[in-house]
Amino acid sequence: MCGIAGYLFLTAPRDEAPDLERMTRLLSHRGPDEEGYHREERVGLGMRRLSIIDLETGKQPIHNETGDITVVFNGEIYNFHELRSRLLALGHQFSTASDTEVLVHGYEEWGDALPQHLRGMFTFAIWDRRQQRLLLARDHFGIKPLYYTRCGDLLLFGSEIKSLLAWKDVSREIDHHAFDRFLSFLYIPEPSSIFRQIQALPAGHTLTCQQGTVRVERYWRYRPEPGRFSSRSDAIEAVREAFEDSVRAMLIADVPVGLFLSGGVDSASILAMMARHSNEPIQTFSIGFGDAEHRWDELKAAAALAQHHHTQHHEFRLEPDVVSLLPEVIRHFDQPFANPTAVILHLLSERTRQHVKVALSGTGGDEFFAGYPRYLGMTLLDRYRFLPSALRRAAAGLGRVLLRESNDGRQGARRARRFLESGTLPFDQSYAAMLVTLEDARKRQLYTPEMQQQLADCDTTDFVRQHLVASDGSTPAALERLLATDIATYLPFNQLAYADRMSMAGSLEVRVPFVDQRLADVAAGIPLAWHLRRGQTKSLFREAMAPFLSQQVLRGAKRGLNLPIALWFRGELLGWLRDLLAPERIAQRGYFRPEAIQELLSEHVAGRRDHSLFLWALAVQEVWHQEIID
Repeated sequence: MCGIAGYLFLTAPRDEAPDLERMTRLLSHRGPDEEGYHREERVGLGMRRLSIIDLETGKQPIHNETGDITVVFNGEIYNFHELRSRLLALGHQFSTASDTEVLVHGYEEWGDALPQHLRGMFTFAIWDRRQQRLLLARDHFGIKPLYYTRCGDLLLFGSEIKSLLAWKDVSREIDHHAFDRFLSFLYIPEPSSIFRQIQALPAGHTLTCQQGTVRVERYWRYRPEPGRFSSRSDAIEAVREAFEDSVRAMLIADVPVGLFLSGGVDSASILAMMARHSNEPIQTFSIGFGDAEHRWDELKAAAALAQHHHTQHHEFRLEPDVVSLLPEVIRHFDQPFANPTAVILHLLSERTRQHVKVALSGTGGDEFFAGYPRYLGMTLLDRYRFLPSALRRAAAGLGRVLLRESNDGRQGARRARRFLESGTLPFDQSYAAMLVTLEDARKRQLYTPEMQQQLADCDTTDFVRQHLVASDGSTPAALERLLATDIATYLPFNQLAYADRMSMAGSLEVRVPFVDQRLADVAAGIPLAWHLRRGQTKSLFREAMAPFLSQQVLRGAKRGLNLPIALWFRGELLGWLRDLLAPERIAQRGYFRPEAIQELLSEHVAGRRDHSLFLWALAVQEVWHQEIID
């Protein structure tokens, strides 16, 4: 696990080159153990290493036998033993025992098709001196990040945006369309970043540079193929076998491996598989906060699981100081990101790192096996549409009047109201409406006239809807693509993004067994209906894990570990929020009408609407301005 950075002059070198050491050392939290560099006339490659595999000889950059192929690499290749054996049989010679070296020899053998042979999480840069060619690649799902920008004849790339901003010619001009989407979804959809000049290399893509040409191409896409299994029992067996194999593969390390443990079925399933393949006691880590009246965690359930499997359990009960933590969190994202869970993971990662270098996480289980309540909502909505349109419009109107949103962050009434409102919309628009923090029409009213003009041609939700619209407009096809839509959007842009940034902030490697190429191939063949049997989310996966988990865990309702910001914004954080969103500050930024923001805040404080997530996004963007722009 590392951070990488570098540059390439596309045609001819200049007298002044980027400061490669500075670009790389800005990533030192990603790799505190060592650094390495490779320079030629046109190219510079840098890396920071968090040593996990081959601690003695795995130093990067790594070259082929002749020194013509050079790689810097961030991530883990879980099938590297298999690839190494294949490459040795083909005549390649290895000088290390690291997974990194399979990349240089794999490139020699397979060229740009190399990523298709890899099972793991990765970004890498390969310089081919003979062909004067640079190849960048990002893993299938976007577990590891990679950004790039072009300044005339110069291409810069890095694991984080801050490496690119180190070069004086990189503009900090804001992409207003990205800013608008952030306010709706709490994250910025890739390939955009908050900076107009900087882009993310999308998941499952490569970027090649040769003879002055820069080309970005897709090498992999998640494709649902429901109907591949002849029976539900066949699918259950395949899931069970592939999931166990994924966990086993991710235990490979030359350092201790731990587990983030909650009381839910995902982390409990990982623990059960770890117990089958670990010879040493497993270290587990849980976090919680709150008092006797308001508990916001699953510490009791996690402790019971740890006791059952005889783990070395570490429990952290904290009171997050978000006012102090938020600036640090934002500095690790480099751009606005407003999922409040990132704060919790930052704290958990820091404390876990005091005990282990690697931790497994249950991220991705909900996307691949239908764990979110909205999937049930969308299947019900598909039936609800058979009611007369006049009746659906009347129900939506009644919902707006009668369904009062909770003032403590609970989502039941909010979800019911959005369900009724979505019943009057096309399928793709209804799903997007379930995801946004604030209705688009209301959000647009908050903007200044100048900002509204900037966003006149911005379709806020198009990146979600494009995955759902079938060529013939049929909704059954769209239903089957719900999971694929989240795997292409919500998973990499939100879940994997904060898992990576917050764990790497603490120099901790997080591995995600649910986000695995082999397991994904199995999941793609399962119809959505099999996941939602008898109205229970993640039904098929629960059945697959039934031999290993108690009925209490298997039947447990989904609970997230979330900050109670809805309550805090009416209590102890209200003064801080009012200061951040003071009319003079809002006017200075020029995005919003101050009086409109004050009205939104008043609605929340009075308990008329729960605007907590949108208000958190507003707070994040102001702190981001202070930390990164000002």
